[in-house]
Amino acid sequence: MKGKLCALSLCLALCLSLLPLRAGAAFTDIPDDATQTAAAALQGLGVVSGTSDTTFSPSETLTRAQMCTMAVNAMGLSGQVATAGRRTLFSDVAPSSWYNGYVNVAYGEGLVNGYGNGTFGPDDPVTYGQTATILLRMLGYTTAEIGSLWPLDFTDLCDELGLSEGLSLSPNDPLTRGEAAVLLYRALLENVNGTGQPYYETIEGVSSTAEAILLDTDASYGGSGGLLMAYLPDGGGITYYAQDRRQSDALEGCLGTLLFDGAGEVTGFIPGDGEVRDVTIGSATASTLTAADGTSYRISSGAVVLSGGESYEYSGSGYLQLSGRAGATVRLFADGSGAIRYLYLAGGTTSASQAAVADTSSAASSLARTLGLTGSSYSITKNGAAAGSGDLAKYDVAYYDAATNTLRTSDYKVTGYLSAASPNVTAAETVTVAGCEFSVLESAWDSLDGFRVGDQVTLLLTDDGKVAGVRKPSEVRADMAGILSEDGRSVTLCGSGVTLSASDVDYDEDMLGSLVKVTCPDASSLTCSTPAAAGRGVDLAAGTLGGTELAPGCLIYEWAGSGFVYDLEGNQGAASADFSAIDWTDEIGAGSVSYYRTNSAGQVDLILLDSVTGGCYDYGKLTRYTGSSGISAGSFNGQAIYNNAATVTNASGISQKYLYALSYTDRYAGVALGQSASGDQRIAAVQTLTSAKADRDEFFLQDGDWYVESGGQEFRVSDQVQIHLTGADVWLEGAGGLESVLADGYDLTVYYDRAADQGGQVRIITAG
Repeated sequence: MKGKLCALSLCLALCLSLLPLRAGAAFTDIPDDATQTAAAALQGLGVVSGTSDTTFSPSETLTRAQMCTMAVNAMGLSGQVATAGRRTLFSDVAPSSWYNGYVNVAYGEGLVNGYGNGTFGPDDPVTYGQTATILLRMLGYTTAEIGSLWPLDFTDLCDELGLSEGLSLSPNDPLTRGEAAVLLYRALLENVNGTGQPYYETIEGVSSTAEAILLDTDASYGGSGGLLMAYLPDGGGITYYAQDRRQSDALEGCLGTLLFDGAGEVTGFIPGDGEVRDVTIGSATASTLTAADGTSYRISSGAVVLSGGESYEYSGSGYLQLSGRAGATVRLFADGSGAIRYLYLAGGTTSASQAAVADTSSAASSLARTLGLTGSSYSITKNGAAAGSGDLAKYDVAYYDAATNTLRTSDYKVTGYLSAASPNVTAAETVTVAGCEFSVLESAWDSLDGFRVGDQVTLLLTDDGKVAGVRKPSEVRADMAGILSEDGRSVTLCGSGVTLSASDVDYDEDMLGSLVKVTCPDASSLTCSTPAAAGRGVDLAAGTLGGTELAPGCLIYEWAGSGFVYDLEGNQGAASADFSAIDWTDEIGAGSVSYYRTNSAGQVDLILLDSVTGGCYDYGKLTRYTGSSGISAGSFNGQAIYNNAATVTNASGISQKYLYALSYTDRYAGVALGQSASGDQRIAAVQTLTSAKADRDEFFLQDGDWYVESGGQEFRVSDQVQIHLTGADVWLEGAGGLESVLADGYDLTVYYDRAADQGGQVRIITAG
């Protein structure tokens, strides 16, 4: 029972495949995870193949001869097939048949019997009872141990061992290819009878094993290609291995056991059965990952993030890898206690052959056809958010992510002038447009044909920023909007995160740090403009803006009508993917929508709100500085010049001086910031606050949040409320500070930013 696992012979390829297998290809026609895992693992072991490059045909019936072939190869006995094929044991198994040797080896090992009349029935469907017999004899069970009632005793033991879990099989049911793969794979994981050792460890040629997370099954390192890249938790870190045969890319992102031969080459990978959860990233901090659905996951300091072929300590810089990929899928691995040990972030496109461009308005079918996807068992994302086929449009690009069985699509585009291509345009590995160098997939080479350096182009990008196709701007043009850097030298596009730059960037000072429309009038310049007012409101309940459907993962920014932009939680430069932070209304009026953009599918994919939540202000005590106490602006004709300035004091301390040209006097207020061309931050807007006295018994907790009743309205107290102890001139912040002043019996004054039914919150409390 111990022989070296070998690659399938041509005979087996003819048996289990209609076409030769493309090494490492994930099967796209398997609807369930159990069959996908089994088929992928057996493929990597050299036990099964597919019916095409990307299909397995799991519902096709398996024959007795085919089951013998799978078992013989799984046992590592394929080296005996040629010799065994010289004999004739059954009258209906001809010496010239491809399966003669496999049937004879299986018979010689005691796995199968004939029908008792000299025949074997090689083309008859194999039943669950017959397969159970093969598997139990592989595992070393005898008839005396199993029972004499065949096939019921045999299938009962298989059921008891868990080999048939979820398959709903009766003893005489014929098996499909998918069912047989699951049964055989589980048998390899089962302990050999009378031992504590799983069957896969007993295969001759497997000299060592190691726990690992597969990162890439076709990696390059040190000038060598076709390597397997894995993360070894037990001190090995990121490691590269030669592999006897390429493992399936469906196993990327799985934690399990690598199998090695005596030369240190990978001969297989056995996925583990630990707790795994795939979640969509919402945001991340140094201790917590928040999913897009609002679920929070506490991450221990020892957890490791695996992203882009690198490993990062979560609480170090690992969480930054996640916070920059909102909308993407991250896989969480938990240990026996439920604590999350590893977080795997899929790196995006893995090979040039996986990228496709939708060339018709029937985008979903066009992409699936080009990528060889069949059926509808895979999920779809667009720009990192869950989507459906109706969300896709012409010129969208996609690749198949086998690790999560996902068609990952995007409509990211850049229109500009082609300023460089390396090594050349027709076979470019990289191209440069608008100051940004892009990696080019081989699938884009045909579309580059006919272009030259200096031409204006539109790049069609994958969701991880690689060029999947190139078109003339007369065919399709990018509607580009992004955040202008505070130094005015570049624009980072919303969604794709692509940063465009040029030696000449045309902008107005009040655009610095803000959302702008951007175009590339020539190869060396960018032109920025302020987005036009929308004039349409948002129906939150219907998920529409002015009656137009919102795109999956629609990006939502907020500002104060000028200055920096924020998400709805108050994080500068970030975007929200939903309106969950706005829970006091189902409608946002047209006057509060500064800008929106529609994508090629006719959906709204970008919205800029004008001070709806109040989260884009920094709240505290505003103090003005004039004359020489302001900010020096140099001199003119020997006279010193100063600009008026202001500071904001709160629990964070006293801010730097901000340029301040507004007429408000010193007060408690909120300020929204922008950037000036001089390098000083400026106050772009001031949020005035309304004050009211409040007794301590008017404060109350509800669902974990603090509220206060004032003037017949119930205001939520901001999570970042600033509390000024006026006598001691000390500032506190948040719920802890509030609980402290409530306990000490201070006289309290609350300052709120707007009416409660408009989302008003208490931003400042004074205690004296």
